[in-house]
Amino acid sequence: MTQALEGKLEHALQGTPLAEHAKISAESLIERRGKDACVAQLEGAALSGVARLVASNAEAARYLAMRPTLFEQLCTLEANPLTARGNSLLAQSCPDLEANREDFLDEIRLMRRDEMLVAACCHFGSMANFEAVSQYLSIVAETCVRWALAGACHDRPESHVSVLGMGKIAGREFTYHSDLDLIFLYADEVEDVMLPSRTAQRFISYLSTPTGAGFAYTVDSRLRPSGNQGALVTKHSAYTTYQTSSAAPWEHLALMRARAIAGEVETAQAVLDQTRTAILRETRSVWPVLADMRRRIEAERASGKNHKVFLKTGVGGLMDVEFLAGGCLLECRRQIDGLKFPSIAAMLEVARADMGVEVEGLVERYSFLRNVEACSRFVAGRPAESLDLRDESTALVSELVESGLTPADLAEKIQTAREANRQAFNDVVSTGSIAGITGP
Repeated sequence: MTQALEGKLEHALQGTPLAEHAKISAESLIERRGKDACVAQLEGAALSGVARLVASNAEAARYLAMRPTLFEQLCTLEANPLTARGNSLLAQSCPDLEANREDFLDEIRLMRRDEMLVAACCHFGSMANFEAVSQYLSIVAETCVRWALAGACHDRPESHVSVLGMGKIAGREFTYHSDLDLIFLYADEVEDVMLPSRTAQRFISYLSTPTGAGFAYTVDSRLRPSGNQGALVTKHSAYTTYQTSSAAPWEHLALMRARAIAGEVETAQAVLDQTRTAILRETRSVWPVLADMRRRIEAERASGKNHKVFLKTGVGGLMDVEFLAGGCLLECRRQIDGLKFPSIAAMLEVARADMGVEVEGLVERYSFLRNVEACSRFVAGRPAESLDLRDESTALVSELVESGLTPADLAEKIQTAREANRQAFNDVVSTGSIAGITGP
């Protein structure tokens, strides 16, 4: 049976750059799980997904070797299983809050690691498209946030803390090893600020402190009012006052891609929507400011040698499209309905609906670059900022992005997407309107 697993993995990866890596990275999996009965059921898309994920990340393979129940789940996955799993997670109640604290924290971490590998298996085995994978990873993250907040509030429910998700988590566009960009709000009637502040601090530790099961997520709270200089938690009314009177343009841009995800969600979402309405009522020309912001980010975060591609911050990268989407809402004085997810595609849809702008090309290129970023992060096992085209790992990334894709082909496709994105960005800045997009 051990040879059966090894042979299946070899056959699934034959002729790909992943084959040689699997010989080393899959050793522990073959040794520990090779005699499991479920190996006989490992075929087709599930086999392709398992083979590709264990070959591209040795740590993931070692973890899977230690999780027999998870391995059995992956061996028996059927096409498009993420919708049902996502609905189940959203409906699942928090683990036992009376249990040992270490056990509670481990359960959060193990759930996150397990479900990330389920998502990766579906992604790399073509059992679900990248958008479905990204949405599922977002639901996993939201579930961890919900559980951690319930734990942090267990003995202090009167703290009335709510969590705003920003960026990827808000639009359900999460990927492997994404950070959680969060803002903490609390009700005006809470008089003792130390109560919600301690709850937020405990919440962060519940997700980011390493235990025997690792850590769940890195939490970034720098998008809060006044950044690291400001208080960790903010009253509802104070948050609206800050955003309408003191916030910088980049903070308004970030606010367009935000959503309440935990705590008193309805109340926090209402505060968020009302705050955005007040901001949009006063918004004037935004594109010169956004263009200047974009130039500074490129100079500060996308400098490097020619063989490195900065997928997010570099010229024509993901930020170009994100700035266009957020700037579109500011220009059109619109916001995404609080009941919907402020994804980049949904934000750009406003440009199509209000001004007849063709945005399909932007959305497709954004999805492609996100997929490249996701595959790069999975191979690296961390939130990598850039892709080194000279590194041997690029062959693995290319194969995960598209079977048979070479690093040279990947580099060409990335360059084509970035050039088109930058052209669209320049067109908008030069005309002063999202309507300036003329290309596909």
